[in-house]
Amino acid sequence: DPQSGPFTSLSTGAPKTAKIKIPCGKVGKTRLRFRGASSVYSYYLAANGACGGGSNGGSMYGNQNDLEVNMKLGNPPVAGFTVPTGPNYEKSFVTFNATNPNSYYTYLWDFSPDGSPLTASGNKAKAKWNGPGTYDAKLVVDYCGVRDSITQPVKIVAPTQAPVADFISSTNLIEIYYDVQLFDLSNNGPWKWAWEVTSPTGNVYTSGNQNPLFNMDEEGKWSVCLTSENGVGPSNKVCKNKYIECTPPSEFYLGPNKLGTNKNGTLYDNGGPDGPYGTNRKVTIDYFKILPCGAKEIRLKFKSLKLNDASDKLRIYDGQDESGTLLTSVDGINGSNQNTYRNGVLTAKSGAMYITFETNGSGVDSGFIANWESDLLPPIAPESDWKTAYNPAANGMDVLFESNVGKAQGAVTYEWMLDQNPYMGSNDKWNYTFTSDGQYEVCLVATTCNGADTACKTIDIVTPVTPGALDFVASKLRPKVGEEVQFTTTTDFANAFEWSIFPLTYTITSGSLNAQNPKIKFNAGGAYTFTLKAWNTVGGQTLTEKKLIKNKYVIALDYCIPPVDLLSSDVGINEVILTHNTDVLLDNKTTSGEVPYSDYSEMVKATLTYGATYDVTVSRKTNSNTMNYKVWIDFNIDGDFNDAGEMVLTSGPISGFDASATFAVPYLAQSFEGSTRMRVGASYGSFSNTPCGVNTVGEFEDYGIILANDMKPPFITLVGNDTIRVEKGTTPNSCYSEVAGSTYTATDPTEGDITGRVSVVTDLDCTVPGIYTFDFNVKDASGNPAPPRRRTVIVVLDKTAPVLTLNGVSPMTVEQCTTFNDPGAVATDLVDGNLTTAIIVSGSVDPAVVGSYTLTYTVSDAQGNTNTLDRVVNVVDTRKPGINLRGVRIVNNSTINVQINSVFVDEIYTEDGCNGIINTDKIAGFNGFVNTQARATYPIMYYSTDASGNKADEDGYVINYKVDDFIAPDINLNTDETVLHDVNNPYVSRDVTVTDNYYPADKVSVVKTGSVDPYTLGTYTETYTATDESGNVTVKKRFVKVVDREAPSILAPAVNVCIGTPFWASSGLIIRDNYYSPSTLLPLVKVLNHNVNIWEAGVYYVNYELVDPSGNEALLVTRNVFVQYAPNCQNTFTGVEDIKLEDAVTLYPNPTQGDITIGYTLGNNNPLQVEIFNAVGSKVTEVKDLKGGFGTTRINLAEYGSGTYTVRLTNNGQSITRQVIVSH
Repeated sequence: DPQSGPFTSLSTGAPKTAKIKIPCGKVGKTRLRFRGASSVYSYYLAANGACGGGSNGGSMYGNQNDLEVNMKLGNPPVAGFTVPTGPNYEKSFVTFNATNPNSYYTYLWDFSPDGSPLTASGNKAKAKWNGPGTYDAKLVVDYCGVRDSITQPVKIVAPTQAPVADFISSTNLIEIYYDVQLFDLSNNGPWKWAWEVTSPTGNVYTSGNQNPLFNMDEEGKWSVCLTSENGVGPSNKVCKNKYIECTPPSEFYLGPNKLGTNKNGTLYDNGGPDGPYGTNRKVTIDYFKILPCGAKEIRLKFKSLKLNDASDKLRIYDGQDESGTLLTSVDGINGSNQNTYRNGVLTAKSGAMYITFETNGSGVDSGFIANWESDLLPPIAPESDWKTAYNPAANGMDVLFESNVGKAQGAVTYEWMLDQNPYMGSNDKWNYTFTSDGQYEVCLVATTCNGADTACKTIDIVTPVTPGALDFVASKLRPKVGEEVQFTTTTDFANAFEWSIFPLTYTITSGSLNAQNPKIKFNAGGAYTFTLKAWNTVGGQTLTEKKLIKNKYVIALDYCIPPVDLLSSDVGINEVILTHNTDVLLDNKTTSGEVPYSDYSEMVKATLTYGATYDVTVSRKTNSNTMNYKVWIDFNIDGDFNDAGEMVLTSGPISGFDASATFAVPYLAQSFEGSTRMRVGASYGSFSNTPCGVNTVGEFEDYGIILANDMKPPFITLVGNDTIRVEKGTTPNSCYSEVAGSTYTATDPTEGDITGRVSVVTDLDCTVPGIYTFDFNVKDASGNPAPPRRRTVIVVLDKTAPVLTLNGVSPMTVEQCTTFNDPGAVATDLVDGNLTTAIIVSGSVDPAVVGSYTLTYTVSDAQGNTNTLDRVVNVVDTRKPGINLRGVRIVNNSTINVQINSVFVDEIYTEDGCNGIINTDKIAGFNGFVNTQARATYPIMYYSTDASGNKADEDGYVINYKVDDFIAPDINLNTDETVLHDVNNPYVSRDVTVTDNYYPADKVSVVKTGSVDPYTLGTYTETYTATDESGNVTVKKRFVKVVDREAPSILAPAVNVCIGTPFWASSGLIIRDNYYSPSTLLPLVKVLNHNVNIWEAGVYYVNYELVDPSGNEALLVTRNVFVQYAPNCQNTFTGVEDIKLEDAVTLYPNPTQGDITIGYTLGNNNPLQVEIFNAVGSKVTEVKDLKGGFGTTRINLAEYGSGTYTVRLTNNGQSITRQVIVSH
């Protein structure tokens, strides 16, 4: 709309922009029309006036442009959004972001029925749910009626822990009165928040919002605390102290604003960013101090800079006022030199930057916009302190207290207290008059942006009874006539003053002749003498009066205006140039012949330093007449040019265009410091040319000169050592002297070589041994002293060094890795005798490393005379290394077998006795290097030389590597290594299987030895020997054991026995076995148990057992025994055989816990006797006359205790013993 849109009014060179939204459904080619109309007419274009005239219907002054536009439909929307991976907590907002957002899409979010949206439009939405569960989030994307949608699940959980509070600020540095937003970063789903924001003065502001806004309305550092809470409970309070810094406004104007404490900021001239600066601005109005808190460095750069002329001056200092270091030229940044500063950076490192601006009334320009930025030091609290010139001080006197605050960062505020009374003063200086004697406590509270500190000290006030200290100084000793001068009096006793000034051509502008510190204006030029009388009214004028006179202390400057009778453009001044080396300090071009005298002293100035050399050139444009030039400088600033040395150029009559001269500024002692003048005079021919005229023909010009201390001290260089020793002489100066230029020099950065001005003071007396000094001092022309230097001269009786002799040889050779023993040295001195024990050896020898080492032997006598000798020790390696194989030296032409098809690793190495393993070189023989794939012999020749060039003893030895098969064949017996074969069965040896790692089976021979007798028990060996074609042999044995594994059998027919008739239990047994004979087995038959009683008729049994010699156990056999009375009996056994008692008796169990059972099958009816003895041979019990034949008896030995017992059994003349062990 041309009536209300962005194009309503367009300025020249100021383009404007508008966005156009194409309506939906409008596709195809169309026009975009631009119309412009002149603003000088009151009518305007209407919104629907694309084709018509202006608002009054008439023609329009202007033009139009049509562009062809092709309108198309964009890509159809595809709905999609991201669900945070979570966990997403109840009652906490979840943020959803649409994927691939597009500015011309419309986004509609739906979290119903359970979700509560915070925002539900645009490509980003937020919603929360009040309880755990899985919910739906839906997004519909619309583009000109084309829609797409997507629904995704959102899982909401309840927190299990209280939150851990955290937060961040939208900014940590903000100007006062601006808002800061705090953002909650707590975890575990908080839904309640308690914010506490504390201002620098302690005001506390609170909020319960998640991301609240706070207005920063106090300068300083603010602290922030947060407690967040969920359904589990509140978090711990988290505080960030001094988290947000609120700074003063960052834009400042020279004039109204005086101080900027911001880290960064912008400074305008008094006209602001858009307007020009004013005329006749003064530095007393347009000044500004940049003082950030704890600035380490301040950098200022101009965004724009445009000054009208050389008299509009912007000065910038590194410091808090004009006493700081000037960062610009003396004339500041002005219209003449501003190009130098436009793109540069001015840097202040003192912690502050001070800026002044002054202008004249001849014109203005846009001025300047300056931006500064700072680097800050770590914050540190101030250290308060104060000082005063006098303590004790006089009663009734105005006492000045001055702050002396250390470590102050940024601006300091002050509060003075007297005896705990606050608010006595608020400046860095405080004056107070004490009216009573006594001791007072004075405290100074110093406060900065980083804290406060208080310093308290006492001052003693006494009534004087005699005069004390008195002095006064003038703020300017060389004022101009009419310029105001401040006088400052310092005293430790006076409170009453009386001034007397001569001559009387002055005016008191502030105070009176009875003031301590009056201001005075001098109305006439010349020297003024001051007399000051001072006393203490409490102590009385009679006792305390003191008079101080300073003769010609102030000289008021009133330079003469030189008259000229006639003016000539040819006899004049057209250019004055003043240079120092290659630097042009002053270059002023003027017209001549118009005025007799021109004063440029305020507009064109140059700074000169004492002792420096300068060149001055004066020239004219034409040279029709001879003329002469003269140049004077008022070096002592006394208002005239009549003093010796003040004429620095006199050309004499010249017919050329210019005259030049070189001059040096006198020393400060012969001149003065401050602003003065240089006068240039031109006169016809050889006519008189004096600084105050009258010149018959010519003209004069004055220029401003500032005589300044260069503040660059000289330095003294001593040639040679600062301390020297000399031998006693016969006269005081015969042993040593200093020579300027030879033994010392002095250089000044401005003046160069000033060696000739060095003061040398000494107390040297060569006739007396001792320590003496030469002190060197010098000052440059500005009075800057060089750091003092001192040379110490030691006069000694003896200056002859001791005689030092090495033991042994030099150079000395040591074998590497042996022990080095220093042979040492001996020293003798003519005065001190044997000094061998005083020898100091420096340097070292490492016998493990080949190289050349130097040992330095130093010895000094009692007078410090020193002698030094060096011994060169060469550590060499002459031992030959050895070539080894597995720790053993190799043997020439020896052979090493290498298995074919294996991985070959050459294990030969060279070892040096000192250096360990070193490199081994090898050369292959006729078959090349070892190839494990081919059977062959490979000779390899070995070489090795150590780092010292020693060849190995085995250098050139050959090792023959034989590649062949050295692995024996493998024999598989196809049976166990030991084979069991049942006796009396035929035996057939099983064939073996032979394999080889390299050769096929048919290339391996097998030989078998050994045989087996299968009909005789025993172990037999079959030996198999396999041999491959490389001669590798394997022997394997099979052991064949011929064994009996078949049990014997017993046949026991029943026995009939007449009562009382003994019989042999084995009578009539029939024994059969596959291998053993009955005669071999019958003795092995044992009666296992029985119940036979041959004295009583009945049917009884006997049980038999048998184990053959091969361990095969026969089945248990039972025999029936029939015992009958005669005559109905018949003995059916074939006979009685003798039975050994040892075989007829059994004893069990053994060991036993107490009871033992004795069983017997006797072949007779004689009784059996039993006796039992303990370990010491004592009989413990016995059983007599057990019936013969078959029987058992039980005996309890528990009552006799644990131990070993002997049982003796006796029957039919036979006795046997058995041992039994009893254990409980």
